[in-house]
Amino acid sequence: MILDKMEHWHEYVWKSGRFARAFEFLEELSPDAADGRHAIDGDDLYCSVQTYETQPREGHEFEAHRLYADIQLLLSGEESILWAPTPGLTVTKPYEPDVETYALTADPTDLVLTPGLFCVLFPQDAHAPCTTHRVVSSVRKAVVKVRLP
Repeated sequence: MILDKMEHWHEYVWKSGRFARAFEFLEELSPDAADGRHAIDGDDLYCSVQTYETQPREGHEFEAHRLYADIQLLLSGEESILWAPTPGLTVTKPYEPDVETYALTADPTDLVLTPGLFCVLFPQDAHAPCTTHRVVSSVRKAVVKVRLP
């Protein structure tokens, strides 16, 4: 898992050129981009722009992906993404391409995203996005799905 400012994305050594293309796309993405799927490179690399209200922690479950890494960038609002490493978590819904669901732990790490901050979530990173941090927030977020080699 990586949590950092957008201005630092180029300082990381990425597993593939897809990550660099994803961040270049995000740098150019308008905050007013339409909700929905935005093509970058077919099913290997695409972005989903979403608008929603954050929800309380109760009722959330962790999810983790195997085929894709997520790059999540807030365009507006504030949210928590609850995080924990997948080993040792209790599976609540077995893997179906491309998600497995787990019960929340009692003490997940709270990643707070505000505009300009991104996080990268890999297959070992269970996460529960869309969670209220301090108060309910209207969020606009871009999630880039990066197919792993």
